[in-house]
Amino acid sequence: MNADAILVKIEEDAKHSAERILSDAQTRAEAMKVASREKIEEMHKTMLAKVALDGAELEQRMLRMAELEDRKALLAQKRVLIQDTFAQAQAQLDHAGAEKKRAFFLSQVTRCASGEETLFVGDVHADWFDASFITDVNQSMVAAGKPGSITLAPEKAPDCQGVVLKANGAEIHCTFEAILTEIRPRLEQEVAALLFGEA
Repeated sequence: MNADAILVKIEEDAKHSAERILSDAQTRAEAMKVASREKIEEMHKTMLAKVALDGAELEQRMLRMAELEDRKALLAQKRVLIQDTFAQAQAQLDHAGAEKKRAFFLSQVTRCASGEETLFVGDVHADWFDASFITDVNQSMVAAGKPGSITLAPEKAPDCQGVVLKANGAEIHCTFEAILTEIRPRLEQEVAALLFGEA
């Protein structure tokens, strides 16, 4: 075999080898592209699933927050209504007839006093008080088996409606304000039940 034939043979073998290498490279490149596309699609699906899950969680969280805000707003409105109810009760007490108020405060003093206090008349709506009130109080105290030695203070008790009794540094408030404050916690549940049907 001459040198030219050998060179042709080597050139053909090299060409075939190069074609095989190129074909193998193209096959591997295509396989890598397919694998890469599949991986990207899988990552995309995973991200979409995560976004959907995160979105659902965010939606639930936002719904819970909205419900909480609604409950807060409703509670605030209920408090306003209850406050208005007690304000109306106070207004009704304020505008009760003088005779009714006098009888009420007389019974409160008789019940709460020991019989030797100084009595201060409140300076709010004191139209119920008259000159004979102290006499009537002391007679009522004696009838209840207590000393009838209550005296009237020359000054009035500020910012209240009713009577404040003082003795030995202690005070007893027989006023509408004190009575409403005392009974309010108990009555709030009853008012809530009447207004909102709550137990």
